[in-house]
Amino acid sequence: MATKGQSLRPSQYITTFGASSVLETPEGPVVIAAPSHSGLFENTHPDAYEIRDLRLSQTLLNNKKIFRIPSNAELGVPENRVVHHAYYFPRWSLCPTHGILYRYKPQSLKGCPKCPDVKQWGEAWAKSREEAVRFVLACSQGHLDEVPWRFMIKHKSRCSKPDYLLWKGGGGAIRNVTIECPECRGTINFGQAYSRKFPCSGRFPEENNRREDCSRPAKIIQRGAANLRVAEVRSALTIPPLDTALHRLLQSRAVIDVLVAVPVASKDLLVQLLDNLVRGHRLDPTVAATIKQYDETEILDAIDDILGEITSPRELTEATLRQDEFLSLRNAASDGAPPQRSDKPGGPNQFEVYKENIKRFRLESGRTLRVTPLSRLRVVMVQIGYTRPIDTGNEENQPRIVPVEYLPANESIAWHPGVELFGEGIFLDFVSDTEPRGVSEYFPLHGYAYNPWLAAYHSSDGYRKIKAMPGTKEDYLHPVFVWWHTLSHRLITALSVDSGYSSAAIRERVYSCTINDKTVGGLLLYTAQSGGDGTLGGLIGLVPHFERILKSALRRIDACSNDPICIEEEFGEDKVNGAACYACQLISETSCEHRNTLLDRRLLLENLP
Repeated sequence: MATKGQSLRPSQYITTFGASSVLETPEGPVVIAAPSHSGLFENTHPDAYEIRDLRLSQTLLNNKKIFRIPSNAELGVPENRVVHHAYYFPRWSLCPTHGILYRYKPQSLKGCPKCPDVKQWGEAWAKSREEAVRFVLACSQGHLDEVPWRFMIKHKSRCSKPDYLLWKGGGGAIRNVTIECPECRGTINFGQAYSRKFPCSGRFPEENNRREDCSRPAKIIQRGAANLRVAEVRSALTIPPLDTALHRLLQSRAVIDVLVAVPVASKDLLVQLLDNLVRGHRLDPTVAATIKQYDETEILDAIDDILGEITSPRELTEATLRQDEFLSLRNAASDGAPPQRSDKPGGPNQFEVYKENIKRFRLESGRTLRVTPLSRLRVVMVQIGYTRPIDTGNEENQPRIVPVEYLPANESIAWHPGVELFGEGIFLDFVSDTEPRGVSEYFPLHGYAYNPWLAAYHSSDGYRKIKAMPGTKEDYLHPVFVWWHTLSHRLITALSVDSGYSSAAIRERVYSCTINDKTVGGLLLYTAQSGGDGTLGGLIGLVPHFERILKSALRRIDACSNDPICIEEEFGEDKVNGAACYACQLISETSCEHRNTLLDRRLLLENLP
C-alpha cells in the first residue's frame, strides 16, 4: 500500500480519477483503493460528509446516498498525511540501463539483477517504482492485472521460467521490441503480444485483489491510456423548490427518515425529533440549530415540498430530471428566480436569476435568442462507477459499469462519492412572441446532415456502437439535441477567450424536450467550483455582449484545418460523430457531458441560428 501521498481535488476524484484509476505519485504508479478499502471511514461514518440532493438520489442513484471526499483538515490530520489508501501497481519494472523486466523482491538490495547492490533496500525499492513498466492487462468487465510477462513466452522444455526477462530492441514502435527468456532463449514479439487476447484473471486490485470469474478476453494496454478507465458520472442541477438552505438541511437522510415515519404538524414537534437525533448522534447539532432558526410556516412548507417529491406518483427517470431542470430554467428566464426575494438564515437560494439582467438578441435569421444569467447555481456530480472501453469494436464485448460505492456494515443503503459545485451560468434558448410565455421556440432543422441523425433517433436496432456507450440515451440522438450540443462546444471555445476561464473550466448541460411532435432545446453553460459560494461573475458579465460572442463562435464554422476530410465525414451506424474533429469541435472531456460524442458541425452549418 502506498505510503506517500499525491494531492487530488475532490472534483478530480469524481470526474477523472477514483477507485481503480492508475495515479502517478512520488512513489510511482498506484491504483486508488475502492471506498470500502480507502480507510476514510475507519473511525467515522459517511453521514458526516453527506451531500444532500433528493432528486438525484431518487432518479439516477436508485435511492443511494452521496458522500463527499473529506479533506485532511476535516479529518484533523496534517496535510502531508495519506487519508485515502492506494495500492502499488503495476509491480513489474523495466530497467532502462540493462533492458531487463523484473519484479522487485521484498527487502532485496537490488531490483534489476544486473544492477549493483545499494546500501539500503529502500533505495532499491524506490528505484523499482521509478522504473515501473507502463503496460497493464485489462478487460471490458472492469478487471485489471499485471501483464503475464513470464507466461506469454513459449518456453522450451525444462526451463524454470526465471523471474526476470530481457527486453530487446526499442524505437518508436512496439513491434521492434522482443521479450526473451534469459534461460531457454524463448522469445515473443511484443507487438504481436500487444494485439493478442489473454484469459482474464477477474482481478480488482482496488479491492485488495478480490477476484471473480470472467469469461471475457483481456488485452494489454498502457497504464496511462485514456480508455483504461472512464468515470461514469451523473449530475443534477439544484432547482426550485428544493434550492433553499432550509430544503437542503431537511434533506439529511436522518431527518428524512423521521419525516417519512412521523407526521410533523408543528415546529415544536420537529424540534423534539431533531433533539432526539442529536442525542442519538445521528445529526450534527449545528444542522439542528440552523433549522430551528426558521419560522413554522417556512418549515412546514419545506417539509411538504420534500415529502411531495418523495411520494410523487410519476416515474422518476433521467429524462424527467432533465425536463424538470429545463422547465425551471425556462420559468426563471421568464419570471426570475426566486420571483419574490426574502432574506432567510442560512444564505441565499442556490438557483438565482435576476429578471432585469436577462437579454434578448434579434439574430440575422429573424430568431430571438434569449440569454439568461444565473448568478447562483449548484450542481451535484456523482461517480456511480467506471468502465473500461478497451474493445469497443466488438459489439459482444461492450464495457460494463463497475459500481464505485461504499456500504457501511449492517446497513442496506450504499453510498456513492460525489462533489457539490457552486458557481454561475448562462442559459440559452430561442423565444417567440407567438409562443406561450416561458416556452422555447421551435424551429425545424433541415439539410443533408439532418437525415442520418433523425434516422438514428427513430431506429431501434441500428447505431449500436453509440447506443452501447454507458449513459447514452436515445433522446440524445435527436438532431435538435446534436445541434445544441455542437453549438455548445463552439460557444465554450469562444467564451474562454473573453471570460477569463479556460475552456476546460466551463461545463455544459444540453436540454431537449419533445411535445406534440415538436422538439425544442436549450443550453446551460456554467462554471463552478467546490468548497465556496460561487465564482466572481466573469461568465455572466458577458451576457450584454453575447451577440458578439455568438458571432465569434460561428465565424469560422465553415472551415477546419482538417477540411475537406472533416466536413465530408458523415454520421452512420459505426460512428459516434458527424463532421467533428479535434481542430474544430472537440473540447476538454471534463467540460463535455458526452465525451466528445454526438457532434456534427455540418448540421449546425446547414442550420445557422
